Amino acid sequence: MSKTYKTIDTFTRLGGQKELKTLEEGKRYFASEAYELIPRYRKVHMAWTVMLVKQGIMSRERAIKILGALKPVDAGTIEDMLATYDTRFPKTSLQFERYLTDQIGPEVSDINIGRTLPPPHYRMKIREAVLPLLEAVLVFRKTLLDYAEKHRNIVMPGYTHYMHAQPMTFGHYLLGLYDAVTHAYLELEAAYHSINRCDMGCGALAGTSFDVDRELPAKLLGFDGVLEHSNWCVAGTDMGIDLACAMTNLMLPMSRTCTEMYTWCTFEWNMLEVSPKISETSSMMPQKRNPCIFEEIRQIIGAVMGSYNDVCARSHNTMWGDVIEVQQCQEGVIPVINKVIAAVKLYTKTLPEISVHEDVMLDKAAKGFSTCTELVGVLIRERNIPQRLCHGVVAEVVRILSDSGRTAADMTPEIIDQAAEKMLGEKLNLGSDQIKAVLDPVKFVEAHQSKGGVAPAEVKRMVDQRRNELAAAEKRHKERAQQLADADKRLNDAVEEILASK
Repeated sequence: MSKTYKTIDTFTRLGGQKELKTLEEGKRYFASEAYELIPRYRKVHMAWTVMLVKQGIMSRERAIKILGALKPVDAGTIEDMLATYDTRFPKTSLQFERYLTDQIGPEVSDINIGRTLPPPHYRMKIREAVLPLLEAVLVFRKTLLDYAEKHRNIVMPGYTHYMHAQPMTFGHYLLGLYDAVTHAYLELEAAYHSINRCDMGCGALAGTSFDVDRELPAKLLGFDGVLEHSNWCVAGTDMGIDLACAMTNLMLPMSRTCTEMYTWCTFEWNMLEVSPKISETSSMMPQKRNPCIFEEIRQIIGAVMGSYNDVCARSHNTMWGDVIEVQQCQEGVIPVINKVIAAVKLYTKTLPEISVHEDVMLDKAAKGFSTCTELVGVLIRERNIPQRLCHGVVAEVVRILSDSGRTAADMTPEIIDQAAEKMLGEKLNLGSDQIKAVLDPVKFVEAHQSKGGVAPAEVKRMVDQRRNELAAAEKRHKERAQQLADADKRLNDAVEEILASK
């Protein structure tokens, strides 16, 4: 067959004057992306061809030739394409079409009827990147739940503004991270759904006058449905922005808790310790055992925030239509997805390697005045004193003890009466045992059973409830993967049905 490329020469409007890459430059560029892109192009071309046949737009005879050329495309085909590389077709999609034209002739260009290239390639590419992220977060969520339950009785100081606030448990702390991660996971699922809408058949922006069925190729390629508006298909930046926002909401609580736990590993806090299996040492200082894994996790937030700025900055001042910035800014998110997956897996690996110094945590909770809100509560309940006055009495008690270098463990009925006489003009006559019970951080934690509170029983209830929610999320994730597998089978079956009819 004599080869002619006029039918796929996209540069005729330029009078053949477009400056192209050299042969070696073109081959290097093609090889850098072809092994990733062409398998997707192959599936997209097959799905569109099946639809064109079903709609009577393409003859079955022509479809058989096209599908017969597309079906065997594999890595070996790409090697052949490199060997026959033609510098007139610098884009991978056009080089692929050039190769197919060499095989069966110019009829193959009918794969372009009613559509523009390369949708829905971008959406498929991002979809493939997001699925492992969803999987990694599910494993992380399960690990968080396991360790929240395991540590629900370990009492520690709770902090606000980096000062002791109220006692909590380490399990309650981890469960709070779980809830934040779950919220981000739901946003990732929403982003996936936004991504997983097929933009194929939008034309350049106006759709097509051919009687196409846009739903069929969407189904054959595993999409949830069609992105309907034809101009939005080529103009929208929602994929990248939705994803960057969801990843930001995932990484921020991870980063913040890493910072706290990193601090709690220091000599001064000594509440946590990271296993030597995942710690770092120093080439100079022999005493060092650095919990650098927290640094590894939290530094990735910079890349995530950068990706959001990248998508917005590149697309904010462009036309509302098909432009290079919109095409490229979506792909810029993908390397960041891989970084976030790495961070999530690192955190999942870290949790089992954290040793909790329970005695240190309890001692700090007992000495740091964090149970004082319960003393206020006792005065309200047992003495019927207005809340703000009780607050003032307890604040005065803390001032007396702190100014003399004492801790909450040194609180006595006499000191409380001294403060009460100053603030109320009367003594309160609390007993020593009563004060001791009030100041006990373990009893404090057990007493705070309000919904969402720190009581171990309440934490256990929340963990159990969240296990059910997690099971539902795992089921949805399996269904997403199955949807893609089922779509591949439908596509292959549809192709085989046409090929068998020759």
